[in-house]
Amino acid sequence: MRILLWIIALFALAVGLTLFAQLNTGYVLLFLPPRRIEISLNVFVILMLLTVALLYMLLRVVAELGGLPHKVKQYRERQQRDASIQLEREARLAFFEGRYQRAERLAGEALNNSENNDAFAVNALLASRASHQMRDFARRDQYLEKLQQRFGNQHLAAAMMAGELYLDERRYTDAGNALAAARQISPKLTAALQLELRLRLREENPDAVLRLVEQLAKSEAVDAEQARRIRNQAYLLRLKQQPLSSHQLKDWWNKLPASDKGLPLLVEAVADSYKNQGEPALARSLLEETLRNEWSSTLAGRYGSLGLSGEALISQLQQAELWLKQHPKDHLLLLTLGRLCRASALWGKAQTYLEASIAVHPTAVAHSELAELLASLDKNDAASRHYRASLALALPQASLL
Repeated sequence: MRILLWIIALFALAVGLTLFAQLNTGYVLLFLPPRRIEISLNVFVILMLLTVALLYMLLRVVAELGGLPHKVKQYRERQQRDASIQLEREARLAFFEGRYQRAERLAGEALNNSENNDAFAVNALLASRASHQMRDFARRDQYLEKLQQRFGNQHLAAAMMAGELYLDERRYTDAGNALAAARQISPKLTAALQLELRLRLREENPDAVLRLVEQLAKSEAVDAEQARRIRNQAYLLRLKQQPLSSHQLKDWWNKLPASDKGLPLLVEAVADSYKNQGEPALARSLLEETLRNEWSSTLAGRYGSLGLSGEALISQLQQAELWLKQHPKDHLLLLTLGRLCRASALWGKAQTYLEASIAVHPTAVAHSELAELLASLDKNDAASRHYRASLALALPQASLL
């Protein structure tokens, strides 16, 4: 329909122009001394239109010829850019397919054809990652060096990748330097904080770990339970690296958050420290307080190895028997009661508790404790059976091929 309307309009225009030319009797007089030229107005208009058209075409040809070198250059650049993009896509696919050698080669070729900074950075990062996956650290460092030369310390992606790759290679100093550069660019970047946390854990730097896990917890980058476990690990590192006196240990313990005082491994480490410093009473108080707030079978088992005597030992036994009413099937609590009864010279009760512990859950320690008790009572045959049972549980089973 639209084409038909255009045809009708063109025919109407042609008819209109024909009628106008027939009715138009004007003429144009040109004086070119000593000549005088007189032509029809219609012819003059046509000649003018043809002249303008020819001049326009001539100018267009000149412009096209003059801009030809620039267009050729643009064409070549476009071809190079398209080739670089295609190489980059193929390199990514190869990387995700696990074909790291091909990915590194293609990314290197794309890097050589990269024109702008973004393409250069993407290809260099991909090539360095692929080289790292092949454990070709020298080639990887060459790509990282190219990034350093081009962007300095102002490229966040390069700094983050360098930190991660160096950390994986256990080059902790270089990883720390790269992460420091990343912090300067983006001080609150969660991914950088998480990466630094991994670094400080490997370096066994408890103070830095506690600081970082606090920052990550505030930004909800780690959940409460995960943060608790990491803090527990940091506390244990601090106790290992910086032994404290009983007084210092007590002050340090009182400053800890209440939520962290129920961590069994930490409580066990503090109790052992008290015991090793000749303060078993403090260890007992700590264990009892913790078990009142949150039951732990592991700590209940530790409660029987404090080495107390006299009234303190009797009080311990009474407390453990109260716990047994609430936790009758706890094999470590039964083991503790057996130890306490044995220390109190209650041989019959000690044997009963130890046998009950083995009945609930046989362990090498319980069999060994019972064997020692029976041997002290001159029940050598029964003691030998439990020694063998203890040995069978303690040593891995030998399998014949």
